[in-house]
Amino acid sequence: MVRLNLASSLAAAAALSGRLSAHAMPLDGEKVVDLEARDAPTAIPAGFNKVVFLENFAANSVLNLNKWQYDLGHNYPGGPPQWGTWEVQRYTSDAGNIFINSYGVLQIVPKKNANTGEWTSARIETKPGVDIQCFDGGKVRVQASIRLGAGRAAAGANDGFWPAFWLLSPAIRDNYQNWPAIGEIDILESVNALPTAWNIAHCGTNPGGPCNEPNGLGGSVSLQRGVFHTHTLDIDRTAADWKQESITWYIDGVKTRVLTPAQMQYNQDAWFALVNRKKFILLNVAVGGGFPDALAGKTTPTALSAGGVNNGMEVDYVVAWST
Repeated sequence: MVRLNLASSLAAAAALSGRLSAHAMPLDGEKVVDLEARDAPTAIPAGFNKVVFLENFAANSVLNLNKWQYDLGHNYPGGPPQWGTWEVQRYTSDAGNIFINSYGVLQIVPKKNANTGEWTSARIETKPGVDIQCFDGGKVRVQASIRLGAGRAAAGANDGFWPAFWLLSPAIRDNYQNWPAIGEIDILESVNALPTAWNIAHCGTNPGGPCNEPNGLGGSVSLQRGVFHTHTLDIDRTAADWKQESITWYIDGVKTRVLTPAQMQYNQDAWFALVNRKKFILLNVAVGGGFPDALAGKTTPTALSAGGVNNGMEVDYVVAWST
């Protein structure tokens, strides 16, 4: 997740029309209505030959702890406080913050305790050993169908909410201080219920370095909230020369961003951290932090911030394919 201010990315936002998935219906208050959940595509996409990860979230089930683990509290054990981003929530595994509904959709719901004022939410990641890796000469595709809450109409009610679908190297589990050198790819981030999706990569050193930390390399595109979109990341290492490799983001099959070694000054170590290192998958909704603060122009959340489904995230499926 982006560590600091990305306000400058807004100026580079490109237009991308949101498209309503056939199975998706608008949110109705705090409930999911008339949603027919779909599983991941059964056909392996052209150019790939095997499934390396699959999660369809069976209706009314519990999270599969053979695949996933909960991140709990305010930091990794021994890691930086507030997850290194200044987010304020406490992550839990409580059913009020994370559950799989009767449509087979994972829901992550940020909530504020009316008595204590504490914010809670949820963050999960694939377990050690359930990793994805793109080998030399190969390709990997990671995809999820996600609906971001449409937000609330009241002024200030959406400030501070930060859903994300992203990848990290498991090397961070051995040294929680080694970000961003271990490599991070944000497939989807959005904040403050803005109709905007960010596609970002983090690498190298902070501040500065080949990925312009702490902002990272990437940018934003328009995104219609309140409906499902397919978010896809391709890592392509099929070129004979590593300098011709690429990372490509898509929304609903439309290419939104391409990152190449040239944009990183051909820094081979930093590039390989992104494309060659193993990665695990994360899904979460943070509350507060440097990114939403920067775009809101103030510290978030505020007394007006209102959580619930309309500022949460829903996930139909997560799948990864490789060659």
